[in-house]
Amino acid sequence: MSKFTIQPHGRLNDWVADEKGYFTDEGLDYFLNVDASYKSVQMLPEATTDAPIKDNLHGAFERYEDGGGRKGSRNDAGDVSCACHWTVNQSAKLQNGIMYGKAYSVCDAAIVVPAESDVLIPDDLANVEVAVGYHSGSHYSAQQALEIFLDPKDIALKFVGTSWSRVDAALARKIPAVNVWGPQLYLMEQKGFRRVVSTTFVMAFMFANDADPEDVEKYMRGLIRAQADIDAEPEKYKKYFLTEIPERYADEVDVRRFGNGERVVPQPYTQEMFEQTQDWMHERDLFDVDIEEGVPYAEAVHS
Repeated sequence: MSKFTIQPHGRLNDWVADEKGYFTDEGLDYFLNVDASYKSVQMLPEATTDAPIKDNLHGAFERYEDGGGRKGSRNDAGDVSCACHWTVNQSAKLQNGIMYGKAYSVCDAAIVVPAESDVLIPDDLANVEVAVGYHSGSHYSAQQALEIFLDPKDIALKFVGTSWSRVDAALARKIPAVNVWGPQLYLMEQKGFRRVVSTTFVMAFMFANDADPEDVEKYMRGLIRAQADIDAEPEKYKKYFLTEIPERYADEVDVRRFGNGERVVPQPYTQEMFEQTQDWMHERDLFDVDIEEGVPYAEAVHS
């Protein structure tokens, strides 16, 4: 039997659990796939030229479609991975993978602008393009956060690919505002960007249809054990952010100044949460499917 493949997600837990042997303690025979981490993301081509940024309409939801519950088309992408709860929810409902329902994570995120920007408050973002990832957490969370301040017709989202592609675009001053989370947010703040509105949101875990649920349980127990170490002494482990920051930025940041990033929460993603999220997404026509399409919570979520 092949090793259980873990796809990192920019958080500390996977690396801490690996260092401290928690996955091994649980009896998990695993492979932590560094090659599928954010470190491998290439520079956004438009960030180095005068060309306008093209819309990238292939996000986390589409990657789960490609991989059948694995986040990407490569067979080694990961038996377990993570994305925003909106995408994982809809993907699981359409049976493009199985949502893990006994825990989730919460990430620190924000819409930020350059220091020199005239945007000072959220209302100033009316008709200002905000870079997000299509059908990814930055997409939904930007819309959710900005609806409090702006009329929907005044929310202008620009789909700029991966989280690090959005960093590339923002630092090249090719986009006036960007919604970023975790390490990307901390880097942007060190580069002088200002928070305009926080967009903190829930991440969820997805595993492939052919993955062993028992291996998933072992993996999750390891992550939760690691969270206690991170909560108690985060300074010991922030070095692991460097394992997932692209080389072009690794020498430009001081990870000791970062926050703790994504935090794993050992609480259930309930049927009520699942159905409320479905209602929210479909009220906004975020997917080309009806809300009735797919399976119910009991079949979509491993709980």
